[in-house]
Amino acid sequence: MPAKTVEVLGVRETELALAGVAGDVEGVGGPVAEASIVTASELAQLLKVAAAASPTPVARRVARSITVRAGRHPTVSIGGSQPVGRDGAPAYLLAWGSEHGPAADADVNHFAAPRGVGYWIKPATDRVAAQSWETFDLAVAGSIKRHGL
Repeated sequence: MPAKTVEVLGVRETELALAGVAGDVEGVGGPVAEASIVTASELAQLLKVAAAASPTPVARRVARSITVRAGRHPTVSIGGSQPVGRDGAPAYLLAWGSEHGPAADADVNHFAAPRGVGYWIKPATDRVAAQSWETFDLAVAGSIKRHGL
């Protein structure tokens, strides 16, 4: 039986375009990283608003420690060693109580609210999570279009 050859056109171009999209998705720069920063910034703003309305007064102080970090995933840091407490307590010691209220076995409630599932962090992240998928879908679609796929 005679040998047959098949010539596939555009394979190299397609490989390069796919590599470009992968670089946008996995890399530090590009549209996905930009979408990540936009989403994290929106979350940070929403967290600050939610903290201001929280029944735990210390949430407003903990919210001062919020920072946005660059990367492929939307990252917002809450807590850290920044002194925000009345007596200089670092934010990381107050973050849990500002979100959930006192520990279940606490003798004294220092957070001025009953124990809860989440006063300001969880509601804000739930709200942004629903919107962030669209932002990332648009960023990936833009990358695909930019690389000619």
